[in-house]
Amino acid sequence: MQRISLLLTGTLLAASCFPAIADDTADLIAQDKAWGAAGTKGDKDAVAKFLADRAVSVDETGVMNKQAQLAATEPAPAGTQYEPTDYKVTFLNADTAIMTHDTKGEDAHHSLHVWSRKDGKWQVVATSSTPVKNK
Repeated sequence: MQRISLLLTGTLLAASCFPAIADDTADLIAQDKAWGAAGTKGDKDAVAKFLADRAVSVDETGVMNKQAQLAATEPAPAGTQYEPTDYKVTFLNADTAIMTHDTKGEDAHHSLHVWSRKDGKWQVVATSSTPVKNK
């Protein structure tokens, strides 16, 4: 009887967590799209809001902290659109998520972001992008 009670308690706890994770997934995807759009416009103030103070970035140019990422933020050429695809979000816990996605277009790349929630606010603590190789 005790095993059944523990099993039911665990099942109910897991089921009650599912809606929060699903809602956070949609929120993180929306935030990623807004972050990408801000970067495409070169809006450093908007980009800064998505990055944690101790954020680190890795790309083909090297490793950067938040300040270097913001310094490198420039408007994309006219007509450039941020077109993310194939989002996958994996939660390590309620406040940490790993996101991967691809992008299409002129600056096509594969992305990996680590999002952390602190005081109810999601921010990127680590990010990496790899250019898509031409076939």
